[in-house]
Amino acid sequence: MIFLVFFVITYFIIRFYCFFTLLKEVSFLIDTVLQILAEKKINACPNQRIIPIEYDEKAYYIKRKISNGRNALIKQNTAASFWCEAYKIMMVNQYFPLAPHIIFMSDDYFIMDAAGKTLQHIAKEPEYTFIRNNAFAKAGEALALLHSTGLHHGRPALHDIAYKRETNTITLLDWENERHFFSVDMKALDIFLFIHSCFREEWSTTQLIDIAVTAYLSVKGSAEQIMNVKQFVRHHAILFQLCRELASFGWINVTAVNWTRNYIEKI
Repeated sequence: MIFLVFFVITYFIIRFYCFFTLLKEVSFLIDTVLQILAEKKINACPNQRIIPIEYDEKAYYIKRKISNGRNALIKQNTAASFWCEAYKIMMVNQYFPLAPHIIFMSDDYFIMDAAGKTLQHIAKEPEYTFIRNNAFAKAGEALALLHSTGLHHGRPALHDIAYKRETNTITLLDWENERHFFSVDMKALDIFLFIHSCFREEWSTTQLIDIAVTAYLSVKGSAEQIMNVKQFVRHHAILFQLCRELASFGWINVTAVNWTRNYIEKI
């Protein structure tokens, strides 16, 4: 027993040492001019949490350790969310480049490469009509690859998934969500929340959802996660019955829960 405790403590010490070593290495890679420009931007926008910035003909985003004033029940406190996100981003990118590329990290903010347009934007804008299907297929595949590592996102909504047309790549954004309200495999909850965010858009068809789910299932082992999300729906029948009763009020979040449940049952 003592050996097991010692092993667990040693394991986490090594993991956190590697994490902060990575942060130190990342910090040395940044151009000091970009750092100075970033701090000027922050001083000019003291209450802005995410700040776009351009330098040397390249786009970046600054993400600061301040609250966005929303989702207090879902997200952890500000400092915990900030460090949790940084840790998860670097963990994920050890397996696949699915999280933002952080080029500088400080105690109060980090700077990351711009990742393209969100799926929410791509689904609406006419200029993306001919690449829309591909973007959603890449998103489904990316989520499955993430889950294949044993990791999860927390809330892969359409506005937190970016597609970059120039590189044909997907980046999952906003890794702060770590509060759990259900006894469920968090990877299964990722699937539910992704589909739910699609239904919130009230599209006339499920074509884009179908494309994303098909791509998700194309990754080895992903069928098991679909079974897990089906099980989640079955095990929370009372909750879904309540949502069904409340649907008459027309609240889109609740109505989308019903549509999501129905869709998952038919996969």
